[in-house]
Amino acid sequence: MKWLCHGFSFYVADIGCLTMESDAGIFERGEKVAKLGFAAVAFMGAVKGLVGWYSGSVSLLAQAVDSLTDLISLVAVFAGMRLSRRPPSERFPYGYYRAETLVALAISVVILFTGVGMLLESWSRMRSPVPVSDPLLVALAAGLSVPALFALSGYTERAGEEMNSQALTSQAADFKADMYSSVVVLAAAGASWLGYPFLEGVAGAVISVLVVRVGASMAWQGLLFLMDAVEDPDKLLEVKRLAEEVRSVAEATEVRLRRSGPFCFGEITIKVDQRLPVEQAHRLSHEVERRVKGGVPSIESLVVHVEPGERSRHKVAIPTDIDGGLGATVSLHFGIAPFFIFVEVGEEGAERWYTRRNPALGVEKGRGKAVTDFLMEEEVTTLLSDEVGDGPFHILRDSFVEVYKVAGGSVVGELIYNFTEGTLPLHEGGSGQPGKEEEVSNKLPEA
Repeated sequence: MKWLCHGFSFYVADIGCLTMESDAGIFERGEKVAKLGFAAVAFMGAVKGLVGWYSGSVSLLAQAVDSLTDLISLVAVFAGMRLSRRPPSERFPYGYYRAETLVALAISVVILFTGVGMLLESWSRMRSPVPVSDPLLVALAAGLSVPALFALSGYTERAGEEMNSQALTSQAADFKADMYSSVVVLAAAGASWLGYPFLEGVAGAVISVLVVRVGASMAWQGLLFLMDAVEDPDKLLEVKRLAEEVRSVAEATEVRLRRSGPFCFGEITIKVDQRLPVEQAHRLSHEVERRVKGGVPSIESLVVHVEPGERSRHKVAIPTDIDGGLGATVSLHFGIAPFFIFVEVGEEGAERWYTRRNPALGVEKGRGKAVTDFLMEEEVTTLLSDEVGDGPFHILRDSFVEVYKVAGGSVVGELIYNFTEGTLPLHEGGSGQPGKEEEVSNKLPEA
């Protein structure tokens, strides 16, 4: 029934947006369910209107008018949806998606006036009760719609769950509400038959208030939509969290999301180390976009702004010759270093550190990749090393791990200090000999 009234909240409030890749399928399946609802509501509305006019039942007439507004709303929404699916043009670069909102606002005014008129008529009937001429026929019309609406609600709800469509689940809830109002009409017909005709007016007033509430809610949601109001702060926090989980992102700020019809568009600013090369910063922005859109599928487009900044916390990995803590010295080789020390660095310098034996020492082939996998498992953000093979270097760089060039034999504690002072140079590339570490596998130093 109220595919616009409650279905419209699918675009505005309930889940926000679809993705462009899935909207066609969702629209097609949703339209199939909506057509069934349209046919059922049109039939029941016609029956209730005829019986209500014949018997003088104001509550049944109220339901019939409610059905009529649902049908008008549905037709108008389909027209708006069709228009909104037109491709963007030079004049409308963001598309025509908000046509649905304009249509919804216009229809909300019609629903409000209709509901108020029904409410006034019901009030008049309460003050001057008129017995229903054929309460049995009224009860039959209302009673038969109860199981029909119950079945339609179940079918729509199952379809909504399968399609992950809040529009259909909201529609299912609306069918249930109409089922309950039919029970109210049924009770009112019984009360009129027992000699309490004023309850007919009460039932009509209850249904009229529900219609007014739907119209007011729809108009309010439309206004919020056009004003780009933030209705889901948790989604903004989720976008910020996903962006900050990407290595080399120091902080994510200025998260903005706006809806345009069934789609979502967003903006976010990320702060990265000011020493990060432009090419890597560009790739980082694409990684943030990919990660956020994967975690929040309702976002179709995300513009990522990159600003220079400083990461407040780092997890630094350094290959060492001995297990000597901050007093250990840097190993000359990356893949065959006996140990790796991991130092958690905050704003005040080294806060915590621990050493682990290099698990790749016993690997015959692909030692460089084994070491990089080890570092990824430790979730490092930075590597300080002398020699790094081309393969490991590119894997680390593509994973947004910052690699700095240091001299073999340097003391770990001094390097950490230099790192916090920002005096270490970025590594410019690997050793140029991808297989070098495998060639010296028989010359591993003793631990």
